[in-house]
Amino acid sequence: MKKLFKIFFTLALVSSSSIAHAEENDNQIPKIYKNIKLETKNGDILYRIFDKQLPLLNNSILRVNSNLLISKGYTGQGYTVALIDTGVDFTHSFLDGKKAGEACFTASNSCPNGTNLMIGDNAARPVHWHGTHVAGIIAGSNSTMRGVAPGAKILAINVFETDTSANEDSIISALEYVNSVRTKFNIVSVNLSLGTSRMWTGICNDVSPELTTIIHTLISNRVAVVAASGNSSSYGMSNPACISGVTSVAASYSDKDDVTDFSNISNYTTFAAPGYKINSSFSNNGYRESSGTSMSTPHVAGAFALYNSFKPNLSVEQQVSNLKTNCPKSYDAPTKISICRLDFSYIANGQNVLPPVTTTVPPVTTTVPPVTTTVPPVTTTVPPVNTTVPTPVTTIPVPNVYKTMLGKPRLVEITLWKSGTAFINYFDSINSKNLVKEYLLNCNDNSIYTIIPELNFNSHVYSIPMFSASATSCNMRAIDFDSNYGPSTLNVFVTKH
Repeated sequence: MKKLFKIFFTLALVSSSSIAHAEENDNQIPKIYKNIKLETKNGDILYRIFDKQLPLLNNSILRVNSNLLISKGYTGQGYTVALIDTGVDFTHSFLDGKKAGEACFTASNSCPNGTNLMIGDNAARPVHWHGTHVAGIIAGSNSTMRGVAPGAKILAINVFETDTSANEDSIISALEYVNSVRTKFNIVSVNLSLGTSRMWTGICNDVSPELTTIIHTLISNRVAVVAASGNSSSYGMSNPACISGVTSVAASYSDKDDVTDFSNISNYTTFAAPGYKINSSFSNNGYRESSGTSMSTPHVAGAFALYNSFKPNLSVEQQVSNLKTNCPKSYDAPTKISICRLDFSYIANGQNVLPPVTTTVPPVTTTVPPVTTTVPPVTTTVPPVNTTVPTPVTTIPVPNVYKTMLGKPRLVEITLWKSGTAFINYFDSINSKNLVKEYLLNCNDNSIYTIIPELNFNSHVYSIPMFSASATSCNMRAIDFDSNYGPSTLNVFVTKH
């Protein structure tokens, strides 16, 4: 049985509970995974529609300083970013002249030609606005503003069914197609603003071996695979962001370097990039503001095209290393993790131009004399290992799923009134609530309070009567049903009234 690979899709204004879930059934051919999400933020981060107005993508572009390279004539020209998504509306004026090609890989004859495969014009006809929005962040341009790499092209590949479901095999086929045409289109990166609903705190190569294989093949062929970390407010990352070698991206704010509340993050996350209230191209030649790691990921995918126009022929690893040098840091308070935030200022100043790895390193000489054959062999009288010794039991613990998905509870404010009642304003992830038994509020006077999660909301004001008047600051930690602790917030000071 093929392992389920659930990528997930959230429409703002559509409840996640209304999205159907496919059953794991060996007889289900093809397997359609209904619990689909693109990494666009739902719930408390709402988007706005700007019908026919110009978007404000410039804010995030200035934040990553891509204009510093663009002003020197490096725009991503001559390079292509493959966008595996919901398709792209290339008739949008913001994407005029950006099309390198189109393709479609689906599981239920959902391509525009009525089959599972289509390559050529109109193959990536959009089934949702998401792909068009992401494309604009990568390479959009007009007389007023531009994306990260306005000189780059987009190879648009749709892998979503008309009911906005998708399938692992479709994604693998799309990646294999990218590999087959990488030289034809001069592809330098793949954008995957999608991921699974489960998170991993470590490397997840064994979860989807075929997906891992083609991703590693692309990376070895100097095509960066850029994937969203996910929007579950959790410690850990979605698959494929958690696959080794993938350039994973968390979302930071567009005006400061903090990681957003909704963004997933782990110690393996590669970059943060702006992903909060990003305005870009939308359906019917309009524009939309949206938030999510879906929006931060194309900043980085486009960055590879921009950087290659400045310094070509480097391995993916070298490009990532160069982009990380002297990078500003994005900080995530609940997990206390700092990662590099995408910024071209050091690159553009010409201080971080490393040459490709040369092949001039001399090989080990063959003049070292071989080991003489006069050394007597080991005698055969040494008794063999006693086969009655029991094989030791491994001490490696089984990964705890709860611990990887507890979320990042974030205290906002604690207000203590003269009546002795404190009001605890906090935010948590609606995605992981069924895993959380309770939250513990630990205060600096050694007082501890238990908060029971509210299942239907992301943000709350929770009242605690008889709150200790001596407490001046507190933090919050999540506890799962096996008494494992999630990351805690930094201390929030108690305001007294």
